[in-house]
Amino acid sequence: MRRASFFLAFAVVLISVFVGITYSIRRAHAHKLRPPSVALKPTEDGIAPQGWKYDKDDPQTNRPVVRLYAASFRLTNNPSVFELHGLALKLFNKKDANYTYIKADKALYDERSEVMTSDGPVSIVMNVPVGKDAENKDELAKRVQVQTSGVTYETKTLKAWTNQPANFVFPNGSGKAVGVEYDPNTKILHMKSQVVLDRNGMHVETGDLIYNEAEQKIYLTPWSKLQRQTMTIQAQKSVVTLIDQKIHQIDSDQPSGVDDRKGRHVEYAADRMTASFDEDGNMTEIVGSPHARVVSFQERAKTVLTGDRADLHFDQEDKTRDGKDAVDSYLSSVTAEGHAIAESSPIEQPGVTPSETRIMRSEQINLDMKPGGKEVQEIYTPSKAQLEFKPNRPEQVHRIIDASKMRIMYGEHSYVDTFHGWNVATHTDKPPTPDQKKPPSPALTWSDEMVAKFVPNSSDVDRIEQTGNFRYQEGARNASSKKAILEQKINRITLVDHAKVSDDTGFTSGNLIVMNQNSGDMDVTGKVLSVRAPDKNQKPGTSMLDQTQPLQAKADQMQSRENNFLVFYEGNVVMWQGANRITADKIEINRDDQILHASGDVVSELVDNKQPAADTATDKSVPPPSPVYTTVKAPDLLYHDDTREALYTGGVTLLRNAMTVTSKELRAFLTPKTDDNKDQSSLDHAFANGDLVVLDIIGPNHKRTGSSDRGEYYTKEDKVVLTGGAPQIVDSLRGITKGTLITYYSGDDRLLVQGERGKPAITKMTKK
Repeated sequence: MRRASFFLAFAVVLISVFVGITYSIRRAHAHKLRPPSVALKPTEDGIAPQGWKYDKDDPQTNRPVVRLYAASFRLTNNPSVFELHGLALKLFNKKDANYTYIKADKALYDERSEVMTSDGPVSIVMNVPVGKDAENKDELAKRVQVQTSGVTYETKTLKAWTNQPANFVFPNGSGKAVGVEYDPNTKILHMKSQVVLDRNGMHVETGDLIYNEAEQKIYLTPWSKLQRQTMTIQAQKSVVTLIDQKIHQIDSDQPSGVDDRKGRHVEYAADRMTASFDEDGNMTEIVGSPHARVVSFQERAKTVLTGDRADLHFDQEDKTRDGKDAVDSYLSSVTAEGHAIAESSPIEQPGVTPSETRIMRSEQINLDMKPGGKEVQEIYTPSKAQLEFKPNRPEQVHRIIDASKMRIMYGEHSYVDTFHGWNVATHTDKPPTPDQKKPPSPALTWSDEMVAKFVPNSSDVDRIEQTGNFRYQEGARNASSKKAILEQKINRITLVDHAKVSDDTGFTSGNLIVMNQNSGDMDVTGKVLSVRAPDKNQKPGTSMLDQTQPLQAKADQMQSRENNFLVFYEGNVVMWQGANRITADKIEINRDDQILHASGDVVSELVDNKQPAADTATDKSVPPPSPVYTTVKAPDLLYHDDTREALYTGGVTLLRNAMTVTSKELRAFLTPKTDDNKDQSSLDHAFANGDLVVLDIIGPNHKRTGSSDRGEYYTKEDKVVLTGGAPQIVDSLRGITKGTLITYYSGDDRLLVQGERGKPAITKMTKK
């Protein structure tokens, strides 16, 4: 509804016409509509002289009160009844500035019953200025005119009525009704049926109208209809309240309204409705309750707002209509309270993929319109609310957002621009993919605040940002951080500050985690820590470190590709399983090809896989010996898990117990951990090539140094084999031993030397 000036004009017409008529009749009644006795001398046929007239002035002010003219005056067969023909009556108001002009072809007045009737046409012209001719066409166009017939007036009770149609003509409109009655004693005007009024662009219809002047109320029953420009309101019983003859309030039962404009259609309804107006007759508010309902149609969406109560607020704007200045009321805001629901559903259009249906629920929902009232500006709730996204296509997800309060802001063409929620929890159900038998586990999130940005001029989410204690759960997969960002178009999630992602196989944490939901790729930076549980499906002996322990790693950066089959660590990398560990500048893991590649200051530490020994006498286990570590340092490490082979290159140093081995490269073979070799070390044997040097510290003052081009080391026998070049061993106590092949047993201090064919081995003993 934009304006209510119709009701104001309607009330003015009723008051001015009917009150004016009764006022005139009361004034005429004082003289009983009868000329002085000197004028009542009929002719032989009972007809009075032509052009009879009667004037009455106020004796105190000498102002005119009545001017009555009849073309003829006649006595009827009933001596108490007088017949007037060609009646013209002017009834002046108290200040004689205006008069009401009444014409009737014929009128009967019964002096005994004090009733005047006019079966024929009756014409009334309201508020004609003194000195102006009421029958002048130009003057008539400026005045309120009433055309009716069958008028009855009781001069004793001052009641006037007709059961015939009555037509009204206004300077800017018209009206009609069938059956009109006015009682000046109760100041009640009754328009009995088929009431239709048009004024200043407003149209009203009702079955029955009662105006109570004392109460300043207009009652419309059993139905009413109001139209103005693009707006229509229909209701059952309605009550119009006036203040100083101006419309103040309308109360209606079972109202329903429609405002239909280009590009926008609004409907509203409730069990009862109260409309309020300002002193200029402009609508300011509509309150509907219970079962309030407001429906808004935009170009591509339909929004339905319901609640126990709805409060519609209206603003005014100046406009030019038909070349004239005018004021329009437009819907500026709506507040729904009590089980409030706002549902926005897409309108199907050719070539346009429908978005989800959005349903907001709260105890109070507020809707603000943009200036002019054509588009929604925002919808918000001051208290706990829920927003549901219901899919309209099989591939769409079903999402529910719960928040302590929320706000939806709109951009151009009433498309959603931004969603803002506080203390948010989300629940997302995804449809199953073609290869899934049942839907996946729901995705759940929690955060202190959530902001979602939408793609301009669409209903698609572009970016979601959740801040403050963000948590995520989807089946066994969990995530947490202080801030999370979802880029919907590329399906990328970014976790910021104390970020962590976990599932039943382990977790990864860091300062920043970026996950590509489509590919499964993940990038982690800043204080990276990852823990991966042993793979239950992994074959025995397929872990370089310790397959029975979780694989843990620290780094400055981490990348995971191809669903975690490729993992890259960079910057101060430390990887360990139990007591076994590797440090490097970079570590790359290819799970599919079973390859580990470490580079840059590589250090690997492997502990022997020794089990507690058993005391055969008591059949009790005894504490195991102290652990034996094998430490290998090199610029580069390439490990093949299928062959259990680790290749160290770039200048290698191996440390084991008191032994140190250096070479250009070292090929180490790890021992698979199977049930039948539990007592063997993690390092089974190693081959070294290039500038090999073996240093064995035997005692405080005793060391043995071996050198060659190639060498082999077997941990089970503590055996070192030197070959290639010119193998030799220098013993600080025993001297130098040379040969083509030297085998040294560190455990029992045995030395086997083989020379070239035909040449003996050489040993130079140190003199004591």
